[in-house]
This record gives sequence, C-alpha cells and structure tokens, in this order.
Amino acid sequence: MVEGAIRPELPVRIGRYAVLGYLADGGMAEIFLGKEPEGGAVVIKRILPHLARQGSFVSMFIDEARIGSLVKHPNVVAVHELGQVGTDLFLVMEYLAGETVSGLIRRVVVRGEILPLALGAYIVAEACAGLHAAHELADESGKPLHLVHRDVSPSNVFVTYNGEIKVLDFGIATAAHRLTRTATGQVKGKFSYMSPEQCRGEALDPRSDIFSLGVVLYELTTQRRLFKRANELMVLKAVTQDQIPRPRREVPGYPEVLERICMRALSRDKDRRHANALELRQELLAAIASFGVADPKRELAGEMERLFGERMDEKRQLVREVRLGTDLAGHVPVGEVDESVEVPQAIGHTATETPLPSVPPELPRRGRIGWIALGVVATAAAATAVWWFWLRGGAPASADEPVPPAVVMTPKIEAPARAPAPAGFTLHVDSSPHGAMVFADGRAVGETPYELHLDSARKLSLRVELAGYAAPAEQQFEIDREESLVIPLAGLPAQDKPPATAAPHGTTTKHAPVKKDPRDGNPFQRFD
Repeated sequence: MVEGAIRPELPVRIGRYAVLGYLADGGMAEIFLGKEPEGGAVVIKRILPHLARQGSFVSMFIDEARIGSLVKHPNVVAVHELGQVGTDLFLVMEYLAGETVSGLIRRVVVRGEILPLALGAYIVAEACAGLHAAHELADESGKPLHLVHRDVSPSNVFVTYNGEIKVLDFGIATAAHRLTRTATGQVKGKFSYMSPEQCRGEALDPRSDIFSLGVVLYELTTQRRLFKRANELMVLKAVTQDQIPRPRREVPGYPEVLERICMRALSRDKDRRHANALELRQELLAAIASFGVADPKRELAGEMERLFGERMDEKRQLVREVRLGTDLAGHVPVGEVDESVEVPQAIGHTATETPLPSVPPELPRRGRIGWIALGVVATAAAATAVWWFWLRGGAPASADEPVPPAVVMTPKIEAPARAPAPAGFTLHVDSSPHGAMVFADGRAVGETPYELHLDSARKLSLRVELAGYAAPAEQQFEIDREESLVIPLAGLPAQDKPPATAAPHGTTTKHAPVKKDPRDGNPFQRFD
C-alpha cells in the first residue's frame, strides 16, 4: 500500500465512526484509522465481509473483543467497543502512535545497526507485565480464566514513540470462558514463535507464552531470526529439535546475564522456564539495572525518535488534524515500514534443510459449525503427520543442552481415521452472566449452567436468551463428543430490552440486572 493512496472500497463510516484511512490487512480483518464523534482518533478492526458470514470467524472475533476488554493494563492495548451495523462486525481500539517490534527490528537491520541490549530487554520486560496481567485474569466470580495468548510475536508487541509497550491481538488466545472452542491438537499461531508444546498441539499454560517471549527477546537483541527456515515444516522441526544457538554466537560480547535469561525462557522443558511472566520481567529489570541504564523508557523514546523521526512527526500531526476535523483526503501513514527488508537468519543453527514432502491432497476435516468452528490452516494440516514422527521420536531437549543431529524421515503419510463417536456424552452449556434460558432445537430445556445429555452424535440447534441481554443468533452444532460452551451476553440499551422468556414447566427463570448503556445503542455487544 503506497502511503497516501486511497483504497476504492474505503468505507465512509463504520457504525458511529468516520473512516479516515486504511492501515493494514490482518488474517481475518481490515484495519482502518477512524474518528470518534467526540473527535479522537481510534483504530477500527473490521472482519472481512466474506468471513462475517462464517460463525467460526465471528466467534473468534467476539472472543478477541471480550478478552481484550477484560484485560485492563497499561501494557495491553485498550479495547473500547465491539459493534455490529448491518453486515459490518467491528472492533474499536485505542490509537497508538508508534511501531511494532517487527518494524523496529527491520529498521535497525536496514540501517546496519544494533539496538541497545538494555532497550531490547526493557521492551520484553514491559510486554511481560501486560501478559502477566492477562495470565492472572479472573472472571466476575473470581474464577481464573487460564488465559494464554498463543500468538506472542514481534508483530503483536507495539512500541509507542514515547517509549510505552503494548501487547496486541488476543484473537487466538485460549481461556476457560471462550465462546470458540479449540479442538485438542489444533495448532494456531505463528510457527516461528510457538513453543514446542504448542507445535505438538498439547494443552498450554502461560509458560508457552514465556517461550515465545524468549524468541522475541533473542531476535530483538541479536537482530537475527531464531527459527527462520525454508518452509513451515522445517520451522516446526527447528522449534522442537534443532539446537538453539546462544546469543553470543550472533553478537560478540553479548552479556552473560542476559544470555542466561534468554536461554532459560527458551528451555524446551517448560518446567525449566520461568514460572511466570512476572519472574521473567524481574530478571530482565535486574539485568537492565546492571547495565547502568537508569531510565530505559526515556532512552527508548529517544531511540524511537532517532529511528523514526519523520514518521513520528507525521503521526503526531495526523492526531492533531483528526482532533481539528481536517480533511485528511486519504493521506494516512502506512501501518508498517520496511516490509521488504528480510531479517537474516541466526547463523549459529545447524539444521539441514529438507524439501517439504508431498502430502495426499485430502485429509479428514475436523471442526465445528457455528460458535465452536475453527478452520485449520492448510499448511499445518499438511505438516501434522510428518512432524509427529519427529516430535514423538524422543523426549524434547532443553535449549541449554546440545541436541544430536535429527534423523530426518520421509514417512508414508496416511489420513488418520476418525475415531467412532462415543455412545453417550454431555454438552455443557453456560453463559456469562448465568441464568440464561437454553433452547435446544427450539425447545426451552433449562437455565445456564445446563448439562444436555445426548445418546449419540447429532446436529443440534442452540440459542440462549436472557432479558436485558443480547446474545448471538441461534447456531447449529455438529456434536460428536463431550463439549463445553460458554456464551457471553452483552447488556442492551433500555429501549431494546427483549421480553422475558417463559421458563419450561418446573423451572424458575433468574434474570440478571439489566445493564444500561447511555450511548447511542448497538444491539449486538459493547464493552466499556
């Protein structure tokens, strides 16, 4: 996207927000610069039109908004609102003037420089603070949500021009109360930044994000891609088996204290990593102090101004013009810079590149319809059977120990047979808040939390209703195993309250207090 160019399909408005320009495309959404009715700048993330009709993507989008709105921390981007107008489903976030860590690394590489090590450590330490707040998040009743980001990477850590750090994009995070359920064994995230256990499709805890932070720390302080390989299959092998080169092999004179912290975070045995993000943060701050840096935030702001001075002035002028109501005529700075710059691969790795073996064109499709459907990326599906031979070949090695050369096999790949459906199982349906009426195939069956017992696999239509709250429309599920489903409800403006739903015979309906929204109404969902 050329700076100043105007996309032909640029909308005039999205909901109550004027659209000022285009910023970027995401995997499932377009990102725009917008203007609030009050005059401030915001970022609008709108789900792509063709995905707005797919329940799985809508559910994942709602999850991102719900989780993002619950995490209130200075090091996490603020989510203002989730809205729907017609077919437009959109998320509104705070506007940040700055650059992603990806852009920062590329700018340093293109200039042939090295980012001061204390500043790289500071960026990761601040990201730790935001992630620790997310990991410790609990629901309204105090029950832990067990949140794991799963997509910690340089593109999801943002550095503002005044030296603040923000964690972005909880779109694929896992949490106990997600609307979208991720099937066991399903792989999501950027392969080069996933933990070994995430590559294997195992259950995750916050230590998975710590491994990802270790990769970010490595790349920020060496300006080398740790797990960059020729194809995604070799990336998965590199993460799980290849020897991890120590930073001192990439940067002569790399401090031992920082290397020790980095390699501990990169331990393949999660029990050897930092117990939590707070512990990693404390070690990094102690290292920064030992480097003699008293005010890393101020020094980072100075470095950002030196590296991005022209863009910094341009974006600050943009914010002023938005507040003054000046017509920007589509002249909005591009979201990312130096995108054509290739960050070099770590020179210390010893992996042998092997061509990606051929894979049968069709593998069985596993998924869900509606709220719990999530598409598996084709590349992960193609690689799954092959990497399983490698990952299960032996106990995963620690990043602190040498790893013998891997024996690379090209096995015959056969599509795994789907396990037969169990004779009977339970569907656990809950809502936030509790007390919503559950309708199965149009019949009221009880209030949340509710357990629906099924004798065999079947398709089932579900919806929930609670007076004073909005809920997703009725969705159809293909139920063939035990499932847990939590459906978030959002308060409606008083004028849009639905009538109370009659309870089935023998039950009592408990309605939560009506949540009022004084702003111009959006009957879908709002977060404050």
